[in-house]
Amino acid sequence: MKNSIIIFLLFILNSQAQTIEQLKLETKKFYDAHYNMSLDDITSLYHQNYFEKNTNETITSSLDEWFQNDVLGHRIVFPTMTFMYSSIFEIDNTKYCVITFKNSFRINLENKITNDQVKRDLAAYKEIPTYKSVKYEANRNSYLIEENVTWIAVTSASTGNKWKFVEKKPKFNYFDELLAPEIQKKLGM
Repeated sequence: MKNSIIIFLLFILNSQAQTIEQLKLETKKFYDAHYNMSLDDITSLYHQNYFEKNTNETITSSLDEWFQNDVLGHRIVFPTMTFMYSSIFEIDNTKYCVITFKNSFRINLENKITNDQVKRDLAAYKEIPTYKSVKYEANRNSYLIEENVTWIAVTSASTGNKWKFVEKKPKFNYFDELLAPEIQKKLGM
């Protein structure tokens, strides 16, 4: 009987370890896709709720426009990142994990801007709650931004029991539709 209990406990611990280890691999893939601007890889790891309001082409086009357009381009600075993982929560047969990290990225400007424009931009960027540091780099004609990032990893039968991600970012104005407020509350958000 004692051996059965020990084996059962080891099975549960091993299942949890495999889940978090798999999540860590998927998180790295998701981050790498952003770092490498691999739009198809990003969208393949998005939770299916993204596709309820948008097509894959619309999302890919939006990401492409964010990474590079006629005015500016976003580039993630560091190729590796340290992620912080919450506990894995199970709510209604779905597992969730909140992942946070401090990211650094540059907004590279296509054209030189005036000092007045820099002041306006800095003031606007500093209003974004997730941005913790914003600096204009005149020699690079870019802004260096440090931000606090939150991703929510989700796995369930509806995701094929694979980890998929929801980004909590200002560019997604429908975050409450992507992840219901009652779920957010249970996750401590």
